Amino acid sequence: MDWEELLIKLYFEISELYLEELQWHCQRYSNNRKWQKDRISDEEVLTIYLFGILRHRRNVKEIFEYANDHLRSWFPSLPSYQKFNERLNRMQHALCQLSMILMHRIELPRELVASQQQIDAVIDSMPIILAKGQRSDGAKVARGLANKGRCASKNLYYHGLKLHHLGLCCPKKMPLPIYFYISSASANDSRIFKEYIAPNFRHLRVYGDKIYHEPEAMNWLKMDYDIELMPCQKRKIGQEYLKADQKYWNTMISQARQPVESFFNWIEEKTAIQIASKVRSTAGLFKHIFGKLAAALFSLIF
Repeated sequence: MDWEELLIKLYFEISELYLEELQWHCQRYSNNRKWQKDRISDEEVLTIYLFGILRHRRNVKEIFEYANDHLRSWFPSLPSYQKFNERLNRMQHALCQLSMILMHRIELPRELVASQQQIDAVIDSMPIILAKGQRSDGAKVARGLANKGRCASKNLYYHGLKLHHLGLCCPKKMPLPIYFYISSASANDSRIFKEYIAPNFRHLRVYGDKIYHEPEAMNWLKMDYDIELMPCQKRKIGQEYLKADQKYWNTMISQARQPVESFFNWIEEKTAIQIASKVRSTAGLFKHIFGKLAAALFSLIF
């Protein structure tokens, strides 16, 4: 669809969801506030923000400038940048709820829904970077949530969060997202999965990297939730090299896990969610993460 059709469809979808659910998750104003008849609505603010992300504008400043230059005829009540950003920050919880609603709208293939056996899934995480390198030591943004951690795949120390993703495997396609979880950068991926993600599901065969290789956890996940964890093998204490069968196993698991890397690459290309260096508050961080997740899910569904 062209940009005008996308904008109209996005506005109508958000307006419908706002009346049904989102209005209850927006920060309310004081009863003494003087409302202006020409004031821009919450639905319009959300539409502009998500549309700007889908048009590859990477931060709120770029989105506002794009709307101010090209969408004034569509949104004549567009306020100043400061007020626009303030309104978005007040709707951080609405963006979180919007992401959850859109995820539940994803249609699963019939063969997955009708299956009585374990369903294949993949688990992994990606960094949300507020500061990296030497700047990560003194970073103070969202201290209550974010901290310093290391991304092994990028060999990078950073201050920020992790976005954990559990997706169902679909042949020759990206995995369908069924669960997202946000943790601090230093959190252990295996602990997050077994304590916060796995208890929400049953009857899965989950492929993961070697950090999920914990025999005790694998046993009780199988017994309690019928979740068969299939991680890459890692060397035991004193083992210098992986054996041939371990290398073959890791190759097989890596091939099964490859689609989740494609999903992360897709969502980063679509929304630039990974770099949050311009975020300056906890509210802004939630807005950044869930706004971009909502935009990606919208493009995935529609």
